[in-house]
Amino acid sequence: MTARLGLLLLLAMVSISSTSLVIRYVATVPVLVLAFWRMFIASGMLWGFSVAKPRGTLSLLNKKRIIFAGIFLGCHFACFFVGVRHTSIANATLLANMGPIFTLLIALAQGRKSNTMTYLGLGMAGVGAIIIQANDFSILGGENFFGNSLALLSALFFALTYVVAEMIRVETENIVYGRTLFLVAAMTILVIAVLSGDSIFAFKPEHIVWLLFLGFVPTILGHNLLNYAIKYVTATAVSSVPLGEPIIASLFGFLLFSEVIPVGALMGGPIILIGVYIVLKNQVSNVAN
Repeated sequence: MTARLGLLLLLAMVSISSTSLVIRYVATVPVLVLAFWRMFIASGMLWGFSVAKPRGTLSLLNKKRIIFAGIFLGCHFACFFVGVRHTSIANATLLANMGPIFTLLIALAQGRKSNTMTYLGLGMAGVGAIIIQANDFSILGGENFFGNSLALLSALFFALTYVVAEMIRVETENIVYGRTLFLVAAMTILVIAVLSGDSIFAFKPEHIVWLLFLGFVPTILGHNLLNYAIKYVTATAVSSVPLGEPIIASLFGFLLFSEVIPVGALMGGPIILIGVYIVLKNQVSNVAN
């Protein structure tokens, strides 16, 4: 793994982890509204950049593929944001980060085998995640079943997004891919929000800065960098990056709000980071830029 790609993936991990900081400031905004504007603003930023610097077009086949990828990504965010309101944060975080398991299973179903070190890395990251969430995790609670199911479903949709992205990014520039992906995802969330009875304008003027933050930091600097990386590493590797989110979020809480870092995070965090590093190091592809 090149140092540059490693730094970009680290930036993506840190950026995605900033989402939890925003949630505490916009708790009154419906979750689907947050998810819609996050995707729509990110798409608008990339389309604006494309106007200034044209970046090419999508082939007909990839136009069809990106519709599926966008729907999958939109469903991922919708399932996670709604699911977290119906279960504990610990349950939602752990289950939603099971994406690497699904991508690995899909790869195996396609006849693509991974090496032993990849399995080891995923295993370590999984153990670390369980250690972090162990005290609060309760998948068997009947009242949490609906939320747990949505969180796990969000992991499947996340995995499917990057399985499709792996095919698209072979011949598609990242800006071209990202601008359309986020737009389709936003439209998907919009449909879900309308069917749920939510208005996408259910926020106050003081929330706008946080919506812009969500669109730029965790999406442009987070998910869009993952989209960039998918050309060079596998879907399993890319989907393993968010496993570091609970660790980084705990560090943010400590540095910005003087929150005590849980013992579980101190114990499981290093295990996750080592596991993710092993996965990334062993999943690098040789596809040229």
